[in-house]
Amino acid sequence: MILPQKHIKLSESIFALGAIILSLLEYQNSIGIDELWEKLRSKNHNEKIIDNYSFDKFIISLDYLFTIGTIDVNENGGLIKCI
Repeated sequence: MILPQKHIKLSESIFALGAIILSLLEYQNSIGIDELWEKLRSKNHNEKIIDNYSFDKFIISLDYLFTIGTIDVNENGGLIKCI
């Protein structure tokens, strides 16, 4: 589920969703989870880059990115990119 495998396409993996989330955080100083979710939905509606995604996978992707140290939460509760 995290990494693409024989039966999991790259576009369905949390690894790929994390990369897309990081690209959305590229030019943001701080962004709320709701706003980031809406940006992701809008990007996918326009470009169709993610297959079979949900809010649950989105949250798991945020957990994954936080665990590996690529995102953090600021004092206002907004997400920031650390790399």
